This record gives sequence, C-alpha cells and structure tokens, in this order.
Amino acid sequence: MTGSQNQEDSRILRIGHRGAAAHAPENTIAAIRAGISLGVDFVELDVQRTRDGRLVLMHDETLDRTTSGVGSLSQMTWDELQSLDAGDGERIPSVEAALGTASGRAGVILEAKASGIGPDLYSAVQTSDFSGPVIYASFLHAEILAIRDIDQRARTMALTDCIPLAGAAFAHDANATLVGLAFDSATAKFTSALHEVGLEVFFYTVNEPNLIALAIHLGADGVISDYPERVPKCSRDELRA
Repeated sequence: MTGSQNQEDSRILRIGHRGAAAHAPENTIAAIRAGISLGVDFVELDVQRTRDGRLVLMHDETLDRTTSGVGSLSQMTWDELQSLDAGDGERIPSVEAALGTASGRAGVILEAKASGIGPDLYSAVQTSDFSGPVIYASFLHAEILAIRDIDQRARTMALTDCIPLAGAAFAHDANATLVGLAFDSATAKFTSALHEVGLEVFFYTVNEPNLIALAIHLGADGVISDYPERVPKCSRDELRA
C-alpha cells in the first residue's frame, strides 16, 4: 500500500506497539509472540546499542523501568544484560533474536532510539534470514536518512509527536516513505496533506476502541496499539457497511 493508492479502499494495518505491550513485557520475545498470536501485520520494536556494540530491544535509555537492573543500557555489555529480568522472566532480546521470532509471521518496524545506529540496524536485517516487510523508523531523522542513503528501496518512517511548521516537508527532508504521527496531534487535514505527497501515515499509540475508530476516520493507514487486536482488519469500505 502506498499513499498514491485510493485510501478509501485500503486495509488498515494492525501494528503491535513494542510487540503487544498490553499482553506481555514490552520489547521482549514474549511480546512479539503475543502480537503474532493477535494477528498483527507488524510488530513495532525499539532498538538501542550496548556498550560492546550489540543491538538490543529497549525503549528507555535506562534499565530501571522495564528490567530488574538500574543505570544506562549503553553502559552495559550484552552479557551483563542477560542476567536481568525484563519482566515475567523474559530477557532483553537481541535484534537478531527478534527478527528470528517474527520472520515469516509478521513484519517489523524497527525504531532506532540512539544516534548512529541506523546503518548498523539496516546491516543487521540484511545479514539475517528475516522474511517479511521491514520499516526503519526514528525520531532521529538522520538515522533513517542514512539508511535511505544506503538503500533507496528501504521503507523508512519519520516519527513526529506534533505537526511540524514545515508541514509534510519534514518527511521529504528525511527522505522517508512513511510518517509515524502521535495520535494526539493528528488531524484529517495534515493526514490528507501527507497522503497527497505519497506518504503512508501510521498513528501511535492508540488503545481505546473509540479512539482507534477516530484514528481510522482521520485517515490512518496503520494504527499502532498496545492492544492490536482492537484494530479492525478490514478496509474503510467494510467499516462503513
């Protein structure tokens, strides 16, 4: 699906936030499996780098909120991280393990959370046996721009938590193919403007059924949710029937 397609006929993509964060500890193998069991089109996952260069799944810069550890993730080695509990006995997974779990079962949206990891994240996917669609995302637009410089065919998502003053130009500057927009900032007018320049638009993070319905009404091509099962797997026309 692209922004140039008839938006009225396209199916809304069901995307599990941090795997499926309402059903299993976020950014873990269990969360990825939960998302797959709930019929996601994509799992959205956050990526950071350890002190010894391993790419791992973690949203926060620090370990305190989601693991049994404390302190900065970037100051920990891979081996040190493996002694931590990431919730319900889960371990912090490597990107390679995450890709292996999702391969052939769901697409992945990989969000680069740290500066300088974009090219290495792209390389990790390319050297894996992953089968399925991949979208590289970041609020750090230099990371996705670097990936597009390597591969103009790569699908990249420029994330924003507000409507930029420059409008859709911010995504053009990042050479992005998609936009990830905070639902609280979403408007039908801005979504339409993004569609008009050929960009797909995903809204994050939308959990309540009435708000998911509103996101679809505003023109979302995909909805990122902790409860991905609440996102209807149908077209806009089917929702109206």
